[in-house]
Amino acid sequence: MTFKDGDFVLINYVISVKDGDREIVEDTNKEDVAKSAGIYDSNRRYEPYLVVIGRSQVIKAIDEQLRDMDVGQRKEFTATPDKAYGPYRSDLIIRLPIKQLNRYGIPPVVGRRVEVGGRIGVIRSVTERFAYIDFNHPLAGRDLKVELEVVGKLETLDDKVKYLVTRYMPLDRNSIGVSQQGEGSIELQLPQEVLGLSDLESRLQLLLGDLSSLLGIKGVKLVVNVALSQQGAQASGQQASQQQQEAQATPQS
Repeated sequence: MTFKDGDFVLINYVISVKDGDREIVEDTNKEDVAKSAGIYDSNRRYEPYLVVIGRSQVIKAIDEQLRDMDVGQRKEFTATPDKAYGPYRSDLIIRLPIKQLNRYGIPPVVGRRVEVGGRIGVIRSVTERFAYIDFNHPLAGRDLKVELEVVGKLETLDDKVKYLVTRYMPLDRNSIGVSQQGEGSIELQLPQEVLGLSDLESRLQLLLGDLSSLLGIKGVKLVVNVALSQQGAQASGQQASQQQQEAQATPQS
């Protein structure tokens, strides 16, 4: 079996670069590898990574290799810059006045990652008046060693929707409910934890965009399941009763 455009595939990957005689792990979704490489991020979810063939933001080399793989298969290959993060471009090193960085509240420190105009870059050098910021991808111009494993393929609408939800929201997939509501529409049930997420509106917009473009879903009924404590429910009922009594006791003008 080979994969085709639109297939939902779960992978494990390790991306490394050579530095002299050493191989340095730059990115991985495998927790043990991240810890041993010193790049573990406690805020990251280490689990099989979802790739939608032909539609995901993975490097071209990975997308191409996946098309000839099967579930359970492993492969190791080299991704050249033209199929990874492109060539290193000197025109992406931008000179900005120190005064402008100060207005942004950005200290002009060499090696600091900064966001300017919606782009992420690294300050490469600083003079008395200017900072030189490199907006190339950190792996631009590099050959990459890629270790790739296909661990599964999502077949049901339920699984596909749940994985798309957890792209943008750190939720337990078992707490998410999905049911079809007619042709092209679904009901999506989310736990009350979503109410505490920052930028919830932006997360929902990104999710709805994926549901539409990747699954052809035309309508979503969104339900947030909130459990009220017995004490809270009683207090709410008492407050409502008191308000009703006060309303009845208010004379008509």
